[in-house]
Amino acid sequence: MHLLFFLLIIISCSVATCILFIGGYNAWGVIAALVVVYYVSKTLTFYNAVNRKLAYFFESMENDDYSVNFREKKGTSAEMFLNYILNKMKHIIQKTRIEAQQKEKFYEVILSSIHSGIVILNPKGFVLQTNVAALKLLGLNVFTHTRQLDRVDPAMTSLFDSLKPGDNKTFSLTMERGTVQLSIKVTGITIDNEAQRLVVVHDINNEMDEKEIESWIKLIRVLSHEIMNSIAPITSLSDTLLNLYEDQSVDANAIRPTAMNGLHVISETSKGLVSFVESYRKFTRIPTPSRELFNVSEFVQRIVILCSAEDNFNSVKIDMSGVPEDLKLYADANLLGQVLINIVKNAIQALRGRKDAAIEVKVWKTEDNRTIFTIKDNGPGIPEELMKQIFVPFFTTKEQGSGIGLSIARQIMRAHGGSIRVHSVPDKETRFTIEL
Repeated sequence: MHLLFFLLIIISCSVATCILFIGGYNAWGVIAALVVVYYVSKTLTFYNAVNRKLAYFFESMENDDYSVNFREKKGTSAEMFLNYILNKMKHIIQKTRIEAQQKEKFYEVILSSIHSGIVILNPKGFVLQTNVAALKLLGLNVFTHTRQLDRVDPAMTSLFDSLKPGDNKTFSLTMERGTVQLSIKVTGITIDNEAQRLVVVHDINNEMDEKEIESWIKLIRVLSHEIMNSIAPITSLSDTLLNLYEDQSVDANAIRPTAMNGLHVISETSKGLVSFVESYRKFTRIPTPSRELFNVSEFVQRIVILCSAEDNFNSVKIDMSGVPEDLKLYADANLLGQVLINIVKNAIQALRGRKDAAIEVKVWKTEDNRTIFTIKDNGPGIPEELMKQIFVPFFTTKEQGSGIGLSIARQIMRAHGGSIRVHSVPDKETRFTIEL
């Protein structure tokens, strides 16, 4: 309103100045000209004040400074109205910013909670976003550019630099915690009008493969089949014996041999059923780990002593020099012992008949406080077609095996929040890696 008033005065006085000078009223013309200069100056001052206020407002918003406040009850009506608008805009921007920060925090929590590694790369290889899972899978503490992958494996750097949207690749990465098979999938996204790459990294070793899932689906069918196969003859024999004893025409002495045979069959079948159910019970009832601090060296030595009953134990050289004497671990020693006993016994059995039979046990702690166990033997190895099945419940290649040992081992490690992996080279070595 004031600006319009000033402009009207300036225009009017400018016209009056011209008329007065033309009419010879020079003195009045000078006065009118001075009025024009005064109001031009006043208009420029008002205009600059508004510009400075707007600049101050936008600079504060850019720096997330919401403490700024403009007086709404002082000054001209135009100034009060401008201050009211600026304060209202500040509250709207502040509210929007807070909501955006809350959503960003929410997404970060989700990102850090998922087990898949997430990496967002720009075209120059800079990392815009990542999560804890990605750092763990790639063996890095900080990941800001693909060049940092050179510390782990230069081939991984080349792979990440060449990734394109739609790629679906696998990569075998060897680190201090062992060899992992990574599945890498790439999706193209646009952020701030710039094309970016969303890279999702999975650890194939830790994913439950299709055969394991199928085994769980079939497990109930197996249980039903086995139990019914055992119960059916028991029921039939019981009915037959009952009918024989109820038949008054049959001599009691004559049915005694038949009854004894029938009861013997019932007893043996019942024992087999109890044994089968006990195997299933052990597999499904893994107790919650009761953690305590213990010495790892003493723990490993105790495991070796417990395995000494194996037939060929004395012909196997067990190297424990890679186990630090002062290393402590906070875990359930009993449950973890079941895992190691199973692995060491399997290794000893696999080395039967081998002249240079050897088992090497190593334990160490990483910089991020993870404890790694490796148990390596120089036996015949595990055939590639069986590698994905050894952790499947009730899968076994042994004549007397139950097929639940390694399945229970995996359950125990999951209960600890850890993992168990196997790497094998036929006719050379088999290495189990336990991570806590």
